[in-house]
Amino acid sequence: MNTPQTSASALEKSNLTLGYMPLTDALPLLAAQHQGCFQQAGLNVTLQQEVSWANIRDKLIVGHVDAAQMLAPMLLTTHLGIGSLKKPMYAPIALARNGNALTISNALAEELQLTDIASRDASQIARQLLTVIQQRRRQQNARLVFAVVFPFSVHNLLLRDWLAGADIHPDNDIELVVLPPSQMVDHLRLQHIDGFFAGAPWNSVAIQQGVGQCLLPATRLWDKAPDKVLGVRRDWANTHPNTLTALTRAIQQGGRWCHEHPQQAASLLAEVLEQPLQAILPALSGEFIYKQGDAAVAIKDMLVLQPEVAAAAEHAHAEWFLNQMLRWGWIDPDTNIPAVARECFAGDRFRDTYNTHQSGS
Repeated sequence: MNTPQTSASALEKSNLTLGYMPLTDALPLLAAQHQGCFQQAGLNVTLQQEVSWANIRDKLIVGHVDAAQMLAPMLLTTHLGIGSLKKPMYAPIALARNGNALTISNALAEELQLTDIASRDASQIARQLLTVIQQRRRQQNARLVFAVVFPFSVHNLLLRDWLAGADIHPDNDIELVVLPPSQMVDHLRLQHIDGFFAGAPWNSVAIQQGVGQCLLPATRLWDKAPDKVLGVRRDWANTHPNTLTALTRAIQQGGRWCHEHPQQAASLLAEVLEQPLQAILPALSGEFIYKQGDAAVAIKDMLVLQPEVAAAAEHAHAEWFLNQMLRWGWIDPDTNIPAVARECFAGDRFRDTYNTHQSGS
């Protein structure tokens, strides 16, 4: 697939609808709209907020949206026809790295009896969680319930990998449920769940409302972990190559603006999400509070939107997701993982296009 430099007159399609979820890593899309990057690229873009990841996937499959913010593993399973209709998919760029965390209820935090969580090793925390799980089993208490945003998500795969490292079986020793990210805080408050693994800003919202405490930022499980990608159908990418190049470049310009203007980006998102600014800022500033009343702790690269760092849809990342799915029996053992990774993720191709454009502008 070629990625030529294009003018607005060369676009195959100029009126586009993009789906997104109300999360901090949707900011490259929101900023590209707010800053006129789409318009400068000759694109008339409608941003359509959705209520669930399944909704985004299904609308993309049937063509109700042209492109969308997607969970990277979900794009792969859609390509393979796992959990949905099979539709060849393509991710030209990633939208962000990091940004996720595991937040737990205050009650579970008391059970764990952990102090100085920010300085504890992730494996130490997992071993203490195993102790609580074993105690609950002996006392015949209910299993812990953790929520993730979607079965085929980096959140679920990272959580499973971390738990399994402490001999906690994610399907037998705890209960995993799926909830929309924006509903996590309410379910934690209502004690329907004991914790959730989700993206910004919902961890900070829970903490600042006194509903829960952060147990583990995802940066301590996988630094620079890929999460969301820009997803398009493969046939759409093949028939709209110039439009796709213009679209990815505009979104990357939005991501760079967010990186350079975090306070303004936070204000933009606060307005879209109708959340207080102080709940949005931690992921963008890296000044993160683990629990209400504590001093902020600096977390390097809490959320990375800078396109030179975040934008490559790397084949190695797709392979990690697919190998984890194989581990849990979700994909056919005969799946050619390297081939699927190359089919679905563009690698450095569109990041190089952005860098070339920047150096020539």
